Amino acid sequence: MPTSDDEQDREPVDAPEFTRLLSRPRSMLVFVVIVFVVTTVQAMANPFGAIITDDYTWDYRLPLAVVVAVVIAGCAAQSALLLLSARAPVVAVLGTTVCYLGLIVGVDVPRWLTGMALVVAVAAFFLAVHRRALPTIATTAVAIALACAVMFSYAVGAGLPLRAAWGYTFADGLAFAAPVIGGAALGAWWAGRMRRLRRASAQVAAAAREHEAEVERAKALERARIAQELHDVAGQHLAGLLSLADAAVEIELLDAGQAASLIEEMRAEGRFASASLYAALRDLRAESGSHAEPTRDLRALDDLVAYWTDRGMRVVLRVHAPVDDVPAMVSTTAYRLVQEALTNICKHAAGSEAAIDVRVGPSVVRVSVENTPGRSTAADDHPHGLGWGLTGLAERVELLHGTFQAGPSPYGDGWLVVMEAPVSIDEGAVRAQRA
Repeated sequence: MPTSDDEQDREPVDAPEFTRLLSRPRSMLVFVVIVFVVTTVQAMANPFGAIITDDYTWDYRLPLAVVVAVVIAGCAAQSALLLLSARAPVVAVLGTTVCYLGLIVGVDVPRWLTGMALVVAVAAFFLAVHRRALPTIATTAVAIALACAVMFSYAVGAGLPLRAAWGYTFADGLAFAAPVIGGAALGAWWAGRMRRLRRASAQVAAAAREHEAEVERAKALERARIAQELHDVAGQHLAGLLSLADAAVEIELLDAGQAASLIEEMRAEGRFASASLYAALRDLRAESGSHAEPTRDLRALDDLVAYWTDRGMRVVLRVHAPVDDVPAMVSTTAYRLVQEALTNICKHAAGSEAAIDVRVGPSVVRVSVENTPGRSTAADDHPHGLGWGLTGLAERVELLHGTFQAGPSPYGDGWLVVMEAPVSIDEGAVRAQRA
């Protein structure tokens, strides 16, 4: 595959769209027949026009019928040579030129044959389309030089004075050279346009493939985001239900009021879970351009803390600087960290106290969630979810070129989850890492 314009220029040029008929024998045969008919009609127009008007005297060495037959045969042979334009365009140009010159010398009626120069011009056009500039120029120059030499020899042999022979050669040679050079120039221009068009088409195709790959990559990332969203939402609300269930187990005796209140809380929690899951699942069915709920970030920490406080968890939130200007990727990741940490505390350390600490510096955001030891619950005997929580958080923080830690607290017997992420993210590095 070419890697530069120079390499592309050394490659053969494919036929333009309309000249691809050269690779279709039936279509090319129709084209050749049309050229033959047009050339023959043009050649016969002069003598037949004179005969019709009774203004014609035939004093040539060959009978008129013989000359007409030879000219028609010559036009047929010249047109047939165009069939070689696809495989041997040089032969086609020189062959059509020889047919034209052979008729001039053989039947001595040059004025009949001016239309045959146009057939040579057609062959020169195809030559320029299929070959590079150098062979096109060389072949065209040889054809013109051959035509001028034959015309001059014919004029001298016919007994014309030298000056008259030069005049005849100049006039008829120029009449031959002009369409031939024009055909070659038009073919070269057309070939250049086709090269640029194919190059542009290849670039468009490459861009389309790249765009499609980007779309697929974006879809994959969005599916992963929705899966993480489902995990986070389900984990939080199911943990809330478990917390309410634990409270029910610990109450030794329920009166009617307590039972109704607890059941109402569990129903409300179920409705919260259902609504949150519906919002996440709605993204899977959202059409292009549809409105989607904004992803929660550090600005929603108060609501998250209130959620768990209402369910009996003791949570202390300390925010040491405004979080409004924290980059969206960092802020949403930090929120997910706090959400996942509180959910895990509810599931695995019920009854413990949680402390959330948010520090926003000029270059780094640090968020930590630490909890004290909790009492053992029945939830500890069950599998710990899908394993997406901490793993997903670690992957998110890694994309931000930050650090993530989760493990026993060094300050006590509890658990500590902490992340640090730079405020300014190298987007190019992020894209490279995603790729």
